[in-house]
Order: sequence, then structure tokens, then C-alpha cells
Amino acid sequence: MHVALFMDQHPHSLGGVQTSVMLQTKYLNRSGVRVTIFAPKSKKARPDDNIKVLPSNYLPIGREYSNVWSLRRAAKFCEEVYKERSFDIVHVQGDFAAASLGAALAKRHNIPLVHTEHTNVDVMANKLVGKPMKILLLKFFTWQYGHFLKIKERPRVIDAFDYAGFTLAQADLVIAPSKHYAKLLEEKGAATKVQASFTGVDDDEIQQIKRAAPIPNKPISFVWAARMQPEKRLIQTIEAFSRSKVKAHLTIYGVGPLEKVAKNLVRARLLGKRVTFRGRVPHSELLQIFANADVVMQTSIGFETQGLTVYESAAVGTPVLLCDPNIAGELPKKTYWLDKSGTIKSLAKTIKKATEDIAEGSNKRGSLKDPTWLLQSALTKDMIATYKKLIEEKKTD
Repeated sequence: MHVALFMDQHPHSLGGVQTSVMLQTKYLNRSGVRVTIFAPKSKKARPDDNIKVLPSNYLPIGREYSNVWSLRRAAKFCEEVYKERSFDIVHVQGDFAAASLGAALAKRHNIPLVHTEHTNVDVMANKLVGKPMKILLLKFFTWQYGHFLKIKERPRVIDAFDYAGFTLAQADLVIAPSKHYAKLLEEKGAATKVQASFTGVDDDEIQQIKRAAPIPNKPISFVWAARMQPEKRLIQTIEAFSRSKVKAHLTIYGVGPLEKVAKNLVRARLLGKRVTFRGRVPHSELLQIFANADVVMQTSIGFETQGLTVYESAAVGTPVLLCDPNIAGELPKKTYWLDKSGTIKSLAKTIKKATEDIAEGSNKRGSLKDPTWLLQSALTKDMIATYKKLIEEKKTD
């Protein structure tokens, strides 16, 4: 079996979708499934014959991310690759150029199209560009998708779910990375019968993890790890940690546009001895960091479509502190602390509660003994079975 996988950003660049795709690819390959990835270029790219770099241009800031501007030119490139190595199925894991190019290739060669809707584009776009600009951009992408695929009837686009519904309608199967996001897509009318299939954790890396022995009288350790963007709520987390006045230490991993603001806030609140910034670290190292922590924090609300950081923490036996009830609903009970209000004051109380519970011996680790349901190997077997079923169904169409 050979899968053509389409992305909006290069899999070696930074991002949750990229991490997910690389892990999926590793275990598909291990199971005998060949994967060819189509993605724009990145300065982070490493040589890999199975990653086909689409004709693309770097974005104005930095050279980690780029964009496909000419779909026609990119489609011609994809067609040339197809002639060299034909595909049995197309799997789109992107929203824009990836969606157009993947759907076009599947349509031209009458092969199944799977579309994983990773990102809550509506929330992300509101945060990054604001609602008016978001609608303008979505109208453009709707026109572009319809024009490229020669679809005359196009929807009236008010939000990203209208656009998503337009692109997802071409798919033979729609996948969401969590049950709660699958439900949201259905409620918004973007798709029906969405299959929930989250990204697991790497079996190999989990087997290497060994939690360090506890050090007596060491401050309780909190870890926050993500890209420093507004929707991740790092600034609110630092403010809440300051107000909690707990005898604990917060270590922050990641980079992003709010890094300078976050560091200035730590200095302003005189938190230099209680909060440490560590930048980016390799993924395998981050898993070990999660294992050694007392609490891993994921403080975004209504943005995450899957709890990848949360799943990884659970797999290494570390409880989490959450602010999103939807993410909490994906986890076993009694494995997390949940702040439901979304306010800094309430988050500070939840941080204090977690600290007190751990100090008293209620660290919630006992509820995280079985990580097998989180392992990518088992999830990959299910995905391969899904691919085979779709391929057989397409043959009978």
C-alpha cells in the first residue's frame, strides 16, 4: 500500500500537525505501508526521498514556514511524482493548499481521499488576524478551492466551519484527532460521521523513559510546553502562577511571538527563582521532562483539537492541569486537575490545589498505570484497516 500524504507545512518544521504526521509515518512504514509526503519547503528540512517539496515560497518572517502560491504548478509537480510512484490512497492533513492538491490528485486518479481536520481554524484565525480579515481570507480560499477543483456551487462563508464543510465534502472519510472535535465538526455542519482517531505516543520513546527518583524537599515541579502564541495562554499561566504563591517551580519550554512578553512578565513579578525558560528541546527529551515533572500544564481553552501534550504526559505517568473541559473529557477520571472558569484568579486556585494535593501524597499517578491505549502502534493498525476498507470500497464504486 502506498499513501500520498499532503500537508500545509513541511513535516520537519515546528508544530503539532508536523509531529503527528512524522509519528504516523514512522509506524505506517514499520507496518509495511509506504508514505510519500507532499509539503512546502522549510529551512528545517532534512534530506528524505519520501518527502516531496512542493513549489513554494517562504513567508515574510523567517524561513521555517512557506506557502504554495501556484496550485497549478504544484499539481503538475504532484502528477510527475504520481507517474514515478502511483498511490493507493490520498490522506490530506492540512486545510489550504494541501486540501486542494490532495483532493485534485484523488479525483484525477479515482482513489480514496481521507481528510484529517487537525486545526480549529476558526479560533486560530480569530486570534491571529481578527474576525473581519478571517472572513476575507476564508472567502478567498473557498474561491480558490472551488476554482481549482472546478466546483461551481460554493457556500456562503461566515466562519471556518463553512469553509471546512466545503473541502471535507470531497473526502471519502473525515477524521478528527479527538472525540470532542469530531462532535464539534458535526454540530457545526462541517461533516457527518466523523471518525475520531487521535495521534498516539511513540512506543519506542515511551520504552526509554524512566522517571527520576524523587528528591526529598525538592519544590513541586510544573511544566508548560507549547508554542508561545496567545491562544496557548502562557501569559495568563505565568500571572496565575505568581498569584498562587505556591512553593513550586514552573519550567517553560518552547518559543514563539510572546516569548519576550512572557520573560518581561516574569521579571516584573520577581519570579526569576520560581520560573525558568528552557526554549526548544528535542521531543524525546521533552517526554523525559514530562516524566520527571509533578504536573504538566495545558492551559489553552477551546483551541486544541487534540490533547497531544496531555496524552504524552499520561503515557509517561504524569498528571496534568487543564483549563479545557473538552480535553479533560478525553482522559481517564482522576488523572488531572481542571480549572473550569478560565479566569486568572481561578487558575491560581487550581495551581494551589494541585500543589497541596501533591504535598499531601495525592499525586494522581496511580490512575495512569496503563498507557497501552495511547501507543501509536495500536492506532496505526486501526488506520491501516481503515485504508484497506476504503480502497476496497472504491474499487466497487
